[in-house]
Amino acid sequence: MIKVEFPDGDSILNHLSAAIKIMNDMEEEFNKTKKISLDLSDVKWFIPCPMILISNKIRELLDHGATSIMYKEPKKANVRGHLQKIGFPLGTKEDGSSYVSIKHLRKDPNDKNQINREVNELVTVIEGKAPNKFGDSIKYILGELSDNIDEHSRFECASLMAQYFPKKEIVDIAVFDNGVSIPKLFEEHNIRFKGDSNAIKKAVWGEVTTKKNETRGFGLRTCKELSTEGLKGELYLVSRSGILMIKSSKEPLFYELKTDSLKGTFIYLRLKTPKKRLNIYKFVE
Repeated sequence: MIKVEFPDGDSILNHLSAAIKIMNDMEEEFNKTKKISLDLSDVKWFIPCPMILISNKIRELLDHGATSIMYKEPKKANVRGHLQKIGFPLGTKEDGSSYVSIKHLRKDPNDKNQINREVNELVTVIEGKAPNKFGDSIKYILGELSDNIDEHSRFECASLMAQYFPKKEIVDIAVFDNGVSIPKLFEEHNIRFKGDSNAIKKAVWGEVTTKKNETRGFGLRTCKELSTEGLKGELYLVSRSGILMIKSSKEPLFYELKTDSLKGTFIYLRLKTPKKRLNIYKFVE
């Protein structure tokens, strides 16, 4: 049984690294036993949004033929209750007053508008929980990200969750797809890069991509501008072994995962509530 542990503190990067390691452990166990077994009994704290990584992996392995799930819930009642509220481990249709629980989206090859339609439905729910000062920013960001996933990633399962924190006046949004990573797409298009984080940099800053090609850059670039400049927020992007962290008014930071890598691309946004309704067109192309 895989022991699930998260570090103390609220470092998003540390929690992401822990979640990615758990995903890889799950893959290894599945390849040996065709089963999923997770022990969360000693989990005392977790940042909600990275949990979609583990939930997505469970969903993926079930789709690939996992025969059973063994799942030990946290001993702490408040941790156990919060996991249930956000829809862990398999996602849920139920949402709370301030959050959209884990949602999994599968691509239907016979329905070209399926992903956009489902994301638009989720956007309506999210916008109903956040202040209207965000304007059309949340709709625009999620629209760009869903278009990117739908058109370029070749995913099996995409996942989304969001939460508004009234006291902190911030919105957290997490989006993950288990498709082709940004570095892998660059390799397929013979685009040179030095390390996976460098591929992310090239995509997000538009050094080699345009909206017309197939390398997934345009939507990321506009999301960066809107989230970190327009909304004075934070952006975390993980793809394969590369990590990008951007905080408003600070220099971007790039990292490489040393022992684990992520199959797909994960984007985590922490957005501050604007003082007045945001005009998004100052920040998007």
